[in-house]
Amino acid sequence: MLTESIPIKKTGSLPFRGALLASGVMAFAGIGDALLYPVLPIYGESMGVSAFFIGLLLSVNRFVRILANTPIANYVNRLGMKKVLIVSSITAVLTTVFYGLQPAAIVFLMARIAWGLSYSGLKIATLNYAASAREKSGLAFGMSTSIKTLGVLFALYAGPIFIDSLGIANGFLGVSIVSSVGIVLALMLPTERTITQPKVQTKETFSPNSTNLLVFILSITIDGILVVVLASLLKGAYPDNGSLLVGISFYLLLKRLSILSLSFISGFMTLRISALSLFQVGVIFSALGVLLIGLGFTIYGVTLAFLFNTLVVTFSPLIAIQKGGDRDRSLQAISGVSTWWDLGAAIGAFSGISLVGMVDSQHLFLTLFCLITFLFFNFICQNANRNRATI
Repeated sequence: MLTESIPIKKTGSLPFRGALLASGVMAFAGIGDALLYPVLPIYGESMGVSAFFIGLLLSVNRFVRILANTPIANYVNRLGMKKVLIVSSITAVLTTVFYGLQPAAIVFLMARIAWGLSYSGLKIATLNYAASAREKSGLAFGMSTSIKTLGVLFALYAGPIFIDSLGIANGFLGVSIVSSVGIVLALMLPTERTITQPKVQTKETFSPNSTNLLVFILSITIDGILVVVLASLLKGAYPDNGSLLVGISFYLLLKRLSILSLSFISGFMTLRISALSLFQVGVIFSALGVLLIGLGFTIYGVTLAFLFNTLVVTFSPLIAIQKGGDRDRSLQAISGVSTWWDLGAAIGAFSGISLVGMVDSQHLFLTLFCLITFLFFNFICQNANRNRATI
C-alpha cells in the first residue's frame, strides 16, 4: 500500500509545480512591460514619441489580447503549455531590448503588438497549468496570482534605479537580462500530459454568460475607470500636486501589494473554503467599495475596491472553468474570462476620463454599483438554476 501511494502523490504534484514555475516565468517576462508605463510618459518626447503615440503604445497590447486570446489558446492546446511559455518568454525579453533601442515609431508599435501576443501566451498557459492542479486548484490559482505580481513590484521598485543609473538603452538592456531568468524557468517546466482539448471557439469566447458579464463590469469599473480617474477622485484630499502624486502612487502600490498578499492567503483558504465563496465575497466587498466612492467616502471606497477585487482577479478563471461544467475544456473558459476582463479594462481606461468629464464621479460610481449588483444577482440566479438542473 505504501509503495503504491508514492507515485500517485508525485504525479499529482507536477501540475502544481508547473503552475508555480509558470507564474515565475510570467513574473520575469512582464518586467519590461511594467517598467514602460512609468518611463514612457516621462521620457517619451525625448525618445521621439508623440503624446498620442505614447497612449497608443501603452494600450495597444491590451486590444491585441482581446483578439488574440482565442487563437493563442488553440496554440496552447496544439503545442502544449511549456512550448508556448518558452516562446512567449523569449519574445518578452526581445521586446524589452527593443524598448531600450528607442526604435522608429512603427517598430516600437510592432514590439508592443508582439508583447500583447506574448502576454496572451503567458497568461493562458499559466492559468491552464493552475487549472491542471485539480486537487488543489484554488491554492494553485492563489499562489500563481501572487507570484506573477512580483515582476511588476520589481519593475516599479528597481526599474527606475536601472534607468537613472544606466540610461534608457542600457537600463532596458539590464532589465532584459533579469527577464531572461524567465526563459530558464520555462525550460525547467515539467512536460505536461498530451491531452488535447476541443478547439477553442471564438463564438464561445465572446459569449456573454453570467460569469463573463460580471467580470466585465468589475473590470470596467476597478481595473479601468477607477485607475484612470484616481487623480480626479483624490484631488480634494491633498493640498498640492506633489502630495497628490504620492497619494496616487500609494493606492496603486496598495493594489499590487493586495494582489501579492491576499491572493497568496486566499489560495490557502481554499483548502477549507470554496473558491466560489471567496469569489462572491470579493464581488460583494468590491461593490461596496464602489458604493462608498459614489457616496463620497472615496478613500475608504478605493481601499476596499482595490483590496477585494484581488479575490475576483484570482478566482474568476477557476469559477469560469467550474461553471463550464467540463474541466477538459479549461482553455475555452480561460480564453473567455480573460478576453472579457481585457475588454472591460480597455473600455474602462479608454472612456473613464471622458465619462467623469460628462457625469460627476458620484453619479458615475453609483450607476456602476447598480450594474455590478444587477449582474451579481444574475450570476447567483444562474448558478442556482444550474445547481437545480444537476440535482
